[in-house]
Amino acid sequence: HTAGSPVARIIPPLCGTHPVIPEPGQALTDLASRLLFAIAPQTTNGFAAADSALVGQLMLTLAQEFERAVDTRMQDIDAIKTLFHLAPAAPERAAFCASTPASLHLRAINRVHDEGMRLLITLHAEIELSDPELNERIWRFLREHSERHKFD
Repeated sequence: HTAGSPVARIIPPLCGTHPVIPEPGQALTDLASRLLFAIAPQTTNGFAAADSALVGQLMLTLAQEFERAVDTRMQDIDAIKTLFHLAPAAPERAAFCASTPASLHLRAINRVHDEGMRLLITLHAEIELSDPELNERIWRFLREHSERHKFD
């Protein structure tokens, strides 16, 4: 496209200082910003403006989650395994401690994470009154878990 053509003004060149490597988190942030600051303000319908703003905010949240999801869940899994090593022996907890996600796909990691959280809830119910030290460690994990998973 020639420099003065209408298409050249709309489509940025693909050559230059910015690498063409997909960054989905940044792409979602860029799309959300466009929706929030370019499209939503142009809507004349109050519901459409509010809906656009909500979708934009959800996209920003998804972008943040996309960037950190695997890391936060793996931190949780490691911490849960540490707690299980301090707990009374149980076959399900031992199997969890020996497990690893089938892949680095978030869905596979979520399966392991969900199982760990389920087992942790069961453990917590078992020891809450009988093991104050482990009970406190579980509460500490839950506070740290909440901090890791909160959105900016």
